[in-house]
Amino acid sequence: MIVTREDTSRAHLATGVWGRVTLDQILEKNATTKPDKLAVADFSDRSEWTSGRPQQLTYRQLDQRVETLAAFFAGLGLAPDSVIGLQMPPTTDAVVVLFAAIRAGLIVAPMPLAWREAEVIEALSQVSAKAIATVAETIGELHGERLRDVAAEMFHIRFVFASGGHVPDGVIDLDRVFDETEGLGSAPNIVRKGNAADHAASIAWTVMQNGAAPVPLARAHNHWIAAGLMTLLEAKVDHAAVILVPLGLANLAALGGALMPWLLSCGTLVLGLPQSVDRIAETAAEFSATHVLIPQRFARRLSERLDMLRQEPMLLVVQPERLVDAIMPRGHHIVDLTPLGELALIARLRLEPEAPSPLPVGAVGAPSDTDFAPLLFETRVKAVALSAREAAKRSATVGEVQLRGAMVPDHVFGPTGRPVALSVEEQWISTGLAAELVSAHPPRYALKGPIGDQTGTGGLGIDLRQLDELYKSIDGVADAAAVPFPDATSARVAALVVPDPTRSFSRAAFLAAVEGKRVGLHKLPVDVFIVPSIARGANDRVLRAGMASRLAGLAETTPPAP
Repeated sequence: MIVTREDTSRAHLATGVWGRVTLDQILEKNATTKPDKLAVADFSDRSEWTSGRPQQLTYRQLDQRVETLAAFFAGLGLAPDSVIGLQMPPTTDAVVVLFAAIRAGLIVAPMPLAWREAEVIEALSQVSAKAIATVAETIGELHGERLRDVAAEMFHIRFVFASGGHVPDGVIDLDRVFDETEGLGSAPNIVRKGNAADHAASIAWTVMQNGAAPVPLARAHNHWIAAGLMTLLEAKVDHAAVILVPLGLANLAALGGALMPWLLSCGTLVLGLPQSVDRIAETAAEFSATHVLIPQRFARRLSERLDMLRQEPMLLVVQPERLVDAIMPRGHHIVDLTPLGELALIARLRLEPEAPSPLPVGAVGAPSDTDFAPLLFETRVKAVALSAREAAKRSATVGEVQLRGAMVPDHVFGPTGRPVALSVEEQWISTGLAAELVSAHPPRYALKGPIGDQTGTGGLGIDLRQLDELYKSIDGVADAAAVPFPDATSARVAALVVPDPTRSFSRAAFLAAVEGKRVGLHKLPVDVFIVPSIARGANDRVLRAGMASRLAGLAETTPPAP
């Protein structure tokens, strides 16, 4: 399934940023050139947070498992270009399943671990997924049982696979598949029209414009390679790299900022879902990590723990979609990774410890310290309409970040399951992110977060209007609104509730009722505040900005939940 225009492909091929090699072919080449090198390894405490023993695989072993599972997928009748949902914690198994699906010609749809039934059903229905791969469980979440029950409600899902330990009835145990390597044969030879690297490898859900619902974005192999080059070149990732990833492989930051640089460099990838920053630091020391991917809110604490262990890896710090000043200790090597929605990822070496540098307008390449960096994408800040009140608060030009180039996908999955080219102006794709121009010479901007009624970070988008309706549907509620919690580094929301005066209201019962809707963990309110009314403007629109500024005061005056 080709998901790029022919003229676009020719242009990027001419620059050398795009090629004709697929992701699984790169893995196969690594297995040929470095068969005995350690490719992937689990955190040693894997059995404490998910089922299955920790594993370490060489490139030869990894490629053999990928080949076996790809043959199994094909043997079940999963045809090329079928979509497979992937909801797995960061483990060696997740890497195997991802590349096996790609080698079998399937299109992978990674889903955050925080998603539960509501989001999974909505997302996989959009793309008519034929299968789901998951794990038996992680702490507090029985993924295997949940996704088996989801599949039972969705007629187009034919198979549910799970790895690690005892899997529930009705789910195919991937560990048994790996035990039958010799009997399954080889992966199918997928014959592709045109350039195989222009075909879809994965799907991501992203908001591209103000007020729009998330759409399934199709990313080709070449898009992923361009994303991987950004971090590879900026962070100087090479064959000696040991990259530690304590995040799920479900968004652009983890996949583009860690998995792809590992693949392109033929390095070593260490994966886990740690329960503390100390565990990350200890694992970095255990494997002599050269690079550690870490969310911004944990980066300073991690750097301090690494100092105590006398470790000096480069930190790949994932920034939120809103500029946050976070001072880092001097002497640490920091590369800030800033996702622009799920469309592009920019990596920039931090020159001063006080804060990330503003982002460049225009051509964006890597490494940033050379004038001859390959062009990976372009950016512009296009002015957006603001109310007089909003404009009066701004001291700089405000606009929406728009992108185009080798890293930026421009096709979505249509209702028929076929790719549809986005209708765009001169190939500029809207991100739905607000920005302020902070410098004219050279032009630089700072991110101000999602525009309108959207919030979220790390690929966990939240449509606040949908949450309004969900909260208002709870018994005993007369009116309600979801408001971003005053924490710019995470995707958290609070519920402001106007109780029905004729009914009794309990915060605990409200939270239990929201939990019962089986929405994602990131959509559960971190707190509930009782208010006399919800501030609304024209067209009954919730005035979230003003209400969010009052949350700190409400938190001090609202009594604990009964």
